[in-house]
Amino acid sequence: MALRDLAYTHSDFPYLVFYPGGKKNKAVRSIPNKVRKESLSRIHTIIERLVGRLSIKEIDSLQRFLQLDGRSLLPVLLDKEGELYHGGLVKPELFLFRTFSREHGIPIHKEYVFETKISMMSNEQLEKLVESLIQQYTYCAYIHETSHAEWIRDLEERFEQHPLVLFAHSKREELQAVERMNRSNLLSQLKYPEDISFWRHRVEIVMRPFRSIPSDWLWSEGCACEHDKEMYVYSDQEELELYCEICDFSVFLKEETLRLEEEFDIEKAKKRIHTIERQFNEIAEKNDVVLDKIKRLEGIQQKSSRYEMEWNEILLLLKKIQALPKHKGNQPSSPWIDLFRGMEAMKLPKVKHASPLVWLSDVELPHVSMLKRVDEWEGLLHQDVSSELHDLKMELVSYLEGNAMTREEEFTKVNKQSFYWGEVEQVLQFVHDTSGVYPAHTITQVLIGKATNKIRSEQLDKALQFGAMEDWQEKDAMKALKSLEKQGFLRKLQKGFALTDQAVPYIQETT
Repeated sequence: MALRDLAYTHSDFPYLVFYPGGKKNKAVRSIPNKVRKESLSRIHTIIERLVGRLSIKEIDSLQRFLQLDGRSLLPVLLDKEGELYHGGLVKPELFLFRTFSREHGIPIHKEYVFETKISMMSNEQLEKLVESLIQQYTYCAYIHETSHAEWIRDLEERFEQHPLVLFAHSKREELQAVERMNRSNLLSQLKYPEDISFWRHRVEIVMRPFRSIPSDWLWSEGCACEHDKEMYVYSDQEELELYCEICDFSVFLKEETLRLEEEFDIEKAKKRIHTIERQFNEIAEKNDVVLDKIKRLEGIQQKSSRYEMEWNEILLLLKKIQALPKHKGNQPSSPWIDLFRGMEAMKLPKVKHASPLVWLSDVELPHVSMLKRVDEWEGLLHQDVSSELHDLKMELVSYLEGNAMTREEEFTKVNKQSFYWGEVEQVLQFVHDTSGVYPAHTITQVLIGKATNKIRSEQLDKALQFGAMEDWQEKDAMKALKSLEKQGFLRKLQKGFALTDQAVPYIQETT
């Protein structure tokens, strides 16, 4: 409902407009004479003196905000008896960006009410309150001229133009390089640990302004983060707050200036970033041995990529070996496996950067021990690589065949009962075919061949796995499922189980 539909005016108080305050107070019918003579006349007299200070533009804006006609300027809330509702004067945020129901009137929360009694206030105190209130209503009238959604967009755009944010975007590459380098395992391999320690200490100081802003805000592609935000209006301070609950971060707008929760000296921040980059680059120049080894690793990566097909065949065998239920004998190991796994996981910058800090921060080694194996790996690549990889492949095939389990072979024991591999395969197949459909107790009843009414109605007694564990007691079959879960073959769902990646090689796809 529009505010004007709830408004009530009185000829004795042309500068006041009355609204029904409180839930289900639908209309103002009359104002008791006692209230008129005491509080309202005092408030109205003060506004008569103050109205001359307002411009025509401010008055028009205020009346548009409250949907008023005539000379009315200030809202007063009355209860069902026509008495002042909690003093009658309320904060303008109550009316901002809101409509009200005809059935519920104007429900009021505590934060909008002044905790005071007008009858107990001196004229000086009341004048100060009313003067402040008129200013607050004028401010909210100005805010009301722009929609809530437009204000949020405006605040987000102003955030993007904040000097610290603009500077961060101009030095994004360097700032992100500092953070990556500060976490890099390569720092442990650089000489002059005292210099490194000092540099990391300075990083904590230099990066504090940028860390004070959530990364979703600072590095977003648009304006601020992508989450929904709330906007709060503080009319007494003439300030807006834009708040993201997910990021737990706010920005504030006052007098056309957007400020962050914590402000920093921008010029000092600029100088510090320049200094910390220069300091690291000086450290890097003293570590030419490490830089050279990284470049040599790049050469190893390029040469090893020629054997991608052979490595993929070996990798497939390694995955099958990893999924073996049991391992007998020592699994074949080889420096070739370390080399190719290392090259696969290693990430190197594709383009040489003028700043060693930026370039080195883009280097990702799964293990810094790779630097110590550069000579070894270069030597390996001088051999007949295809022949060496073929020999390794044959070793893995032999190991895989030697560890294959027969259906009659015992996989484990459950409560002193042998759990044969053939039974395991049947369990895995049934779980695969019915994943997430049946609870654990139904699965065990099918496996032991217990033909309950439910199982017959679901036609589970026709399943190939029905009775696959017919010699088992139901409680032991349940323990068998738990055993497969513990050993990494099954994953518990809200209802029943699902297969893990380890179990996938042992099932047959059904059509």
